[in-house]
Amino acid sequence: MANTVTQRTLLGSGSDRNIVRSIHIVSDGTQESDTIVYDNSTFVNDVAKGRLKKVWLSGSDCVARLEWDQTTDSPVFAGNPSTGGYWDFSEFGGMGNPNESGATGDLLLTTSGLAAGEELFMVIHVVQN
Repeated sequence: MANTVTQRTLLGSGSDRNIVRSIHIVSDGTQESDTIVYDNSTFVNDVAKGRLKKVWLSGSDCVARLEWDQTTDSPVFAGNPSTGGYWDFSEFGGMGNPNESGATGDLLLTTSGLAAGEELFMVIHVVQN
């Protein structure tokens, strides 16, 4: 069995610079590992240097970690959904992608500590340069 992962684009399409995505996970007891939650090639081709502007997070007690995809992934955010919360990084321009070797512009999600039946809900706002 596998986790049930539902992803939707709430705002933005094609070449839009502002993309808002929702991610909902119902766990079967396994963890997500480098699950693509923002696929850059779906929105803006040949631009790998985006910025994570905002994160909304709620759900069960676990750790949700976001990383920019590159040869050596670059951590950008980690939070515990059980505390809930909203983080707005736009005041200083957002959490940028360092665009190092092998950068795709994709944003990856990895979880730890999700038990069977537990849930994670996340909304992310990504802006492409």
